Amino acid sequence: MPENDVFIAVDAGKTKFLVGAFTESLREVECHRIAVTSATDTVAALESHIARLFARHRVNGIGLSVFGPLETDPRHEAFGAIVGSSEPQWSDVNLPALLSRRFRVPVHFDFDVAAAVSAESRHQTPASAGFVYLSIGTGIGGAFCPPPGAVVSGPGARSDPPQLGHIQLPRETDDAYRGSCRFHGSCFQGLASGRAIFGRWQVPANELPAHHKAWDLQARYIARACANLVYSSPFTTVRVGSGISQVPGLIARSNDYLRTFMNGFPETLCRETFGSDVIQRAVTAPASSLIGAAIQVAEGGGLKFELQRL
Repeated sequence: MPENDVFIAVDAGKTKFLVGAFTESLREVECHRIAVTSATDTVAALESHIARLFARHRVNGIGLSVFGPLETDPRHEAFGAIVGSSEPQWSDVNLPALLSRRFRVPVHFDFDVAAAVSAESRHQTPASAGFVYLSIGTGIGGAFCPPPGAVVSGPGARSDPPQLGHIQLPRETDDAYRGSCRFHGSCFQGLASGRAIFGRWQVPANELPAHHKAWDLQARYIARACANLVYSSPFTTVRVGSGISQVPGLIARSNDYLRTFMNGFPETLCRETFGSDVIQRAVTAPASSLIGAAIQVAEGGGLKFELQRL
C-alpha cells in the first residue's frame, strides 16, 4: 500500500470524537479531537475533519466505533442508528449512513466497547485467557472477550454487548449522590461514570487530583462491579479502559477493595485470582476504541454499512 493510502478511524464518544488516519499496518499517521456540542454541529465538524483527510490522502475506507445502543439488524431500516440512547440528542442519529452518503465509501462500524475488545484482544496475556473489558468514561460500557479460538455459535454468534454499565450496585454508605443515569439513577454508570463524578463533586474527573477522596469512592464502586463480573462470568481478568483508568493508583486501590469484598470466597476462585491483579488497566487505553475502529476497517470486521443501502 503506498504511503498516502490510509484508513480513517473514528471513535465517537459522548464528550469527544477522535478522528485518526492509519496505514494498513495500523500505524497512526495523524489524529484529531472534536469536542461534542450539539449532535448537528458535532457531525458537521466530523465531516469537515474527514473531508480534509480525504484531500490529503487516498482513503480506502472508514472504521467507526460508537456508543450505543445501536440498531444492528441489517434488515431494519434504521440499521446503524443510535437508538434509545442515554444521550437523548443522539437518538436516531445514523453515523454510518451519514458518512457513507457523504464520502461514498463503505463504513465498518461497531459498538465502542466491541471495537476496544478487538484492540485489547491482540494483547492478551496469557494468550489462552479471555477477559471482561470495561470502558469507564463519560458513560460506562463493557463486553466479554472469549479466549482465542473459542467457538461461538448459535444465537450468541453475533450479539450486542451486554449492558454492564447498568448493573445494579449497592450505594456506598458515605455517598449521598442520587445518581446520573436517566433510566436507573444509581446503577454502575449512574454512580461511577465521568458524568456521575462531575454530578457528585461539581468538578470534571480530569481536574480532580489523585489524592481526592472521590477516587476512594470510585475504587469501591469499580471493585463491587468487578466482584459481580468475576462471580457471574467465566473470566477472572477485568481490563479497564477510557480516561478514568489513567488516574494514578485507582486500579491498585480497586484491586485492594475487590479482595476485601470477595473475602476469600470461594476459596478455589480466590486461590486462582488473588496471586495477581484481577482488575488491570487496558493495554491500549485510553485509545482502545479508536485503534479498534482502525482494525475493523483494515480487516473488514464489525458491521458494514453498504453503499447500496443509500
